[in-house]
Amino acid sequence: MVRGVGREVSSLTLDRLQDLPDPCVSCIFWELDPALTAGSIAGGESALDKESWLSSALLEWGSVGQIVYVDSVPAGYITYAPPYLVPRAAAFPTAPVAADAVILMTARVAPDLAARGLAGCSSRLRPRM
Repeated sequence: MVRGVGREVSSLTLDRLQDLPDPCVSCIFWELDPALTAGSIAGGESALDKESWLSSALLEWGSVGQIVYVDSVPAGYITYAPPYLVPRAAAFPTAPVAADAVILMTARVAPDLAARGLAGCSSRLRPRM
């Protein structure tokens, strides 16, 4: 965890998953292949599938994201993972991704905080590994 003036960066963990904004907390676009995604959404299981994917990814590879908080309020996040944990990547024309790569899946900063300079502070908020 990195602390700054009213800002901190933490690894994405199961207990922080609920800090992702809607609809990101249950979005499984990258986490499942297209056929499984459709079934998960139709069955109302996407939030559970996101949690299951995160749990598995944490056990297999480690942290797959970071969340930035401003004054203890979630303000943005980024997710990333190796290709074997990102089945949707295989559906893109740029596939296959090299096995030793890490795919940037999503990055988001709350719009009201981006306007106040949060999007430009990443070099000062590097998390410690």
